[in-house]
Amino acid sequence: MRLIWRLASPAYAHVLDGEGARLAGGRWNSPGRRMVYASSHLSLSVLEVFVHIPPSLRDDLPELEAVRLSVPDDAAATTVHIGQFEKLMANSDPLAACRAVGDAWLQDGGALIMMTPSVIVPEEWNVMLNPSHEGMEEVRVERSRRFHFDPRLRNRGSAKGGRSRP
Repeated sequence: MRLIWRLASPAYAHVLDGEGARLAGGRWNSPGRRMVYASSHLSLSVLEVFVHIPPSLRDDLPELEAVRLSVPDDAAATTVHIGQFEKLMANSDPLAACRAVGDAWLQDGGALIMMTPSVIVPEEWNVMLNPSHEGMEEVRVERSRRFHFDPRLRNRGSAKGGRSRP
């Protein structure tokens, strides 16, 4: 089994229907299209979530749920290789370019998994799941736990005992 990580609000962490991505859209899907976002490592999931928290809200970081998912080793996967990724990111509208790739992948429906380099750490992989794919029924929650951001990630000087730096 391939193990991947998801970090989400506790109320939705075990819900793998892609509804949040459908409502808001994401890097790899347009609004209106369902997709489940995960990463190859929990640490990458933490970074991916953290960068989307506006700095003004980082004094009160949310409690989340870290969920380890298992995906069958033989699940069909599509990979966006680093060269293709770099071309997408060099596009005049990289978000639209990435969404077009993800939307086409969802439309094709042939693979349960789409693996892409992370914008934050291109040497590591984000893993998206197509919740409409028949293979989703084999995706399992292996374990989960509450996740709290380290207080040092708050805005400068806001953590108890923290010192502001110039």
